[in-house]
Amino acid sequence: MADNASLKQIILQAEQPVFVVLDGAQFEDLPKSLFDGDFVHKPLYLDRGNGTADQLRTAPQLAWLDRDWHDVDKDNTGQPRPTSELMLDRLFDLVGERHAAVFWFCDAGGDVLFRHLRTINMIMLPTAVAMDRGKGYEGDPLAQPSDDAQNADHEVVLFRHADSNVMAQVLPSLTYAHLARVLGPAQQILYSADPDWSEKPMRVSRADDMPTPPAGPLKLTVQEVGEIEAKRSLAARHRRISYLREACPAETQGASNEALEEHLRISEETGKQLGLVSEGAHCRWAYLMVATRGQIAASPAVTDYIRNGGTHPDDQVGLVMKSTIAALRQQRQLEACL
Repeated sequence: MADNASLKQIILQAEQPVFVVLDGAQFEDLPKSLFDGDFVHKPLYLDRGNGTADQLRTAPQLAWLDRDWHDVDKDNTGQPRPTSELMLDRLFDLVGERHAAVFWFCDAGGDVLFRHLRTINMIMLPTAVAMDRGKGYEGDPLAQPSDDAQNADHEVVLFRHADSNVMAQVLPSLTYAHLARVLGPAQQILYSADPDWSEKPMRVSRADDMPTPPAGPLKLTVQEVGEIEAKRSLAARHRRISYLREACPAETQGASNEALEEHLRISEETGKQLGLVSEGAHCRWAYLMVATRGQIAASPAVTDYIRNGGTHPDDQVGLVMKSTIAALRQQRQLEACL
């Protein structure tokens, strides 16, 4: 869960203008919730008139934390003021345990920050790198694809910078120049991510020696994407170790994390050969590998069923897991009767 208490303390102690970007995809209807909470806010996606109601509801929103909708000066959003503790408390009540808030410290004001954020909604990734788009990268439903010839080696994707877990993966992986490009006019970015990424709130601050960011869209390098993928793989492996210890207590009793990591490395390799994609499917396959001591990977009948059983391998491995669990339970019941 997000560490809202620590975030609140940091924000109020800063005594400077702070704004928040909220991930609409994590709310049922974020624009309505902000309206009901009397927040001054603006959507960060450009609606060209072809966006559905659902797409507009899930768009990220920039909200002001120094005033509410009833403020006589609510329309003068370019003139920043200190954060309102009342609005901050109202925000945390809305966000709850979601990792759906990224805070921007920006002395230039909300209007300047709004214009900047609109320029980093879309970023460019190298097409030469195989990567798991995962939660951090999604096609923008309101964006037009780029046909710029000079960017033929890159693809335009949505940068979900309103999701604090995404920021925890991406920001530490960026070069100094690209970090400056993300910060734009802001002095600092603050967020609280899952424990997979950090036990404490994370922040990025502008340094005096930061270079002038390159003009144009943020274009990640092969090395940056590689670092992001490495962080994801490590976090996924830690989650799977916890899952195996919980799901297979007898089989994992006494096993070190290093031994389980080696097991997961083999499980991931064989799972990829079967066509598994989702983390859930890889967890199930890791369970099956532990429960059968690796023998299931040597069964042509099982592996062929997962690859070619009629639906996606991710779904097929779920069916195999159900039947395996039923068989193991029956075996244990028989052993208990002997």
